Amino acid sequence: MELYLGIDGGGTKCRARIADGNGVTLGEGIAGSANTRLGLDAVFAEISSAARDALAAAGLPGAGLDELHAGLGLAGLALKSERAKVAAYAHPFATMVAESDAHTACLGAHSGRDGAILIVGTGCCGCALEGGAERTISGWGFEIGDRGSGAWIGHRACRRALWAFEGLAPYTDLAREIMARFDDSPEAIVGWATAAKPRDFGSVVPLVFAHAERGDALALTIVRQAAKDISALVAKLIGSSGLKLALVGGVAEPITPYLDEGVRARLMPPEGGALSGALRLSGCPGLLA
Repeated sequence: MELYLGIDGGGTKCRARIADGNGVTLGEGIAGSANTRLGLDAVFAEISSAARDALAAAGLPGAGLDELHAGLGLAGLALKSERAKVAAYAHPFATMVAESDAHTACLGAHSGRDGAILIVGTGCCGCALEGGAERTISGWGFEIGDRGSGAWIGHRACRRALWAFEGLAPYTDLAREIMARFDDSPEAIVGWATAAKPRDFGSVVPLVFAHAERGDALALTIVRQAAKDISALVAKLIGSSGLKLALVGGVAEPITPYLDEGVRARLMPPEGGALSGALRLSGCPGLLA
């Protein structure tokens, strides 16, 4: 029996799905972050761990990774340099095709048809597939881009909380709660931020949206700017093309009410998820028929 592996590797976690040639799911697994910018040895260790968990869940713990035809959707592959590294990597699979996590999410969301997707999770990356051509936007990492992403929102909230703590802006409830996490110590929050990963900043996001719902001025400022940035990404990605857009990722649902009305009107629920798209990428015959 031919086995196919789909990987959805994001900035927070890596999900795996094993399917047979008909596209029937046999088992799933999960592991840690699979953003290629963390280093390929670390990323493929997480991918392999998730794949082995999926094999075990499928009742195939004795099957080797070298029996799997893999389709990988990975955060970080918006960068050509990262694509080249992944293509040259000594992977453990029978065959492997890798694209950005936005590409596989787009394949899944539109069942392989033309369409667009914007992932708004720990990072932010958009992809449009139309007439066999691909357009992408963002996905450069929150340090320099990915405005509107979970990491961007969390980073901005922590910066503004410290700013407010020092009396340079109104000290709102959101700022107080963030600083309380660090015992109201600027030194403690600076030490944490120095070593923090994007997913660490992303952990602050639920707090920001909770306070935004209560009308907190700082939270609303951050959320509204994130929504404005996401709306700009959507406008640039699909323009007047007529493509439908699926918005996915952990920040997608809470940010939607804040988006421009015109953007909300073009949204559609995804037909399938990123794992379905990754299995399409792997060459699974049952999904390509």
